Amino acid sequence: MSTALYRRYRSARFADLVGQDVIGTTLRNEVRADTLAHAYLFTGIRGTGKTSTARILARAVNCLDLQDGEPCNRCSACIEIVEGSSVDVLEIDAASNRGIDEMRDLREKVKYLPAALRRKVYIIDEAHMLTTEAWNAFLKTLEEPPPHVLFVLATTEPHKVPETVRSRVQRFDFRRVSAPDTAAHLGRVLSAEGIAAEPDALALLARAGQGSMRDALSMLDQALAGGERPLTASNVRRAIGLADPATLHTLLEALAGSDGAAALRAVASAFDAGADPRQLVRETSRLARAAEFAALGHAHGADVGDEDGQLAATLARVAPQGFWLRALEILQATELELRQPVDARLQVEYCVMRLVRDSMAPAAQVADLEARVARLEGGAAARSAGPARATPTGVGPSPVLSSLAPAPAGNGHPAAPAPAVQPAGAAGPGVAPTAAPPSAAAIATEEHGAPAGAQPAASVAPPDAVDPAPEPSPPAADLSFGTVESWRQHWGSLLEAVNRRDRALAGVLRDCRAIKADASSLTVGAPYNFHLEKLREPSRVAALTEAAGEVAGSPRAVDAVFVGTDAPPVRPGGTGEATRAVLDAFAGSRVTSTRLRDGADRPQSDGAA
Repeated sequence: MSTALYRRYRSARFADLVGQDVIGTTLRNEVRADTLAHAYLFTGIRGTGKTSTARILARAVNCLDLQDGEPCNRCSACIEIVEGSSVDVLEIDAASNRGIDEMRDLREKVKYLPAALRRKVYIIDEAHMLTTEAWNAFLKTLEEPPPHVLFVLATTEPHKVPETVRSRVQRFDFRRVSAPDTAAHLGRVLSAEGIAAEPDALALLARAGQGSMRDALSMLDQALAGGERPLTASNVRRAIGLADPATLHTLLEALAGSDGAAALRAVASAFDAGADPRQLVRETSRLARAAEFAALGHAHGADVGDEDGQLAATLARVAPQGFWLRALEILQATELELRQPVDARLQVEYCVMRLVRDSMAPAAQVADLEARVARLEGGAAARSAGPARATPTGVGPSPVLSSLAPAPAGNGHPAAPAPAVQPAGAAGPGVAPTAAPPSAAAIATEEHGAPAGAQPAASVAPPDAVDPAPEPSPPAADLSFGTVESWRQHWGSLLEAVNRRDRALAGVLRDCRAIKADASSLTVGAPYNFHLEKLREPSRVAALTEAAGEVAGSPRAVDAVFVGTDAPPVRPGGTGEATRAVLDAFAGSRVTSTRLRDGADRPQSDGAA
């Protein structure tokens, strides 16, 4: 039976330690100057060289032919330690010898002199597994051991080692081995084995090792077992379960665009090709991290290749702000779940569905709430301004009417005017009634009183506002968009154009359809009252008008009408806009009582705030 590569190529000298140059240099200097401490604590993730360094240190303090602080590995003492036959160098697994009885036994044995070597060396692996009672029994011996004893504690979880112990030892933190150092070491191992390998294959193994040299060597062993020579990147992917880069890129692009179907197809394709669930999540996390780095302007810090770097830059532009940070949180939680005996494929698919839903729902809710708050604040400001005062040229426009004036669209053209406010029951046939703007100022006055020093603002119209110039005639429209059928055929293009401006509006528009069109206008049918309200919001009317003009190639006036079979629901009790905003934002809620009253339907006297 052949020996595993990580055992066959274990570091034999301090200079052979990969990625731990500072630790190797420090220990070699201490050995050369004979200034060794009585106890050491080696910490770091698995496979970074903690136990190998402890064994090198054990040989160095007992070597009969020390060479500039390095063990010779040829004398009888070094050979005895390498073969594991020395009774003076003991390796103790604290995971299975963690009780107080074992520590008491060790405390009794350290008193005796070494049997053959100069010093006794106790290497306690997984030291964090010792119980509190065991630490207490071991504490005094660790603080003042006999001069012929050296303790080396190795652990992956240093925070579990008592502070009283950490203050009595020299601590060395073993860092993760970088991908270039890992790839270079793998290349040296393959050269010694006489096996050729592509650089891309070594880079894949180094990245999959995640800083653990032992993991990388174990995966190299697994890849070599396939028997294909030279070792290629495709061999490595099949051996360790890495997804194809094209499939991985498709998955990330689908997540960025909130395309759940494409994302799930990419996951299915990866699993069908034999991808390992944990490796798939790790690779997705790696690219999500790169995308978030690119979004924050630190793209070079992600340490990815040129192709992945270009993908990360694209993902950062397409996805909503902060999406990839949230994605990293969900992906890390999923990787932890995969350590449990669960259905791995179901966990990965669940993770993908959460990412897609999280990218869609918050954007729609936030956009809806922002639009409603803007309308409420606009209504409050308009009512606080009071009635218009006479000017030399006449009476200025009402603040309420001014607030309903169409805002200019992003392309410089004026947006379509907002629908006129009608009293309840005054809507035409087939059109859902629209509630009047809320009396936000009246609510604030009733609850808190009028603000001190408030003065009604005068609305002054410019001298040329009485006789506005006639609007120019619109340019000739593209006749291919002059029918309902043409708009229905290109509805997907309209959805894409709207999605670039307002993702929530695009979601609403998916359920609607074109019911009337000519060379200069488009009428959209809303199946539900909720859809009609959204389509008639001024900010969204502007976005929809601009998108329709972009798709048609010429300006279009867009209107929305109710086309549902039942009458639009009207909440009893004259529920106003403010209350409706709360009920829509918190689905499933109901109003039982309230002190605030929407006064949009109450008659107000002149000059009322």
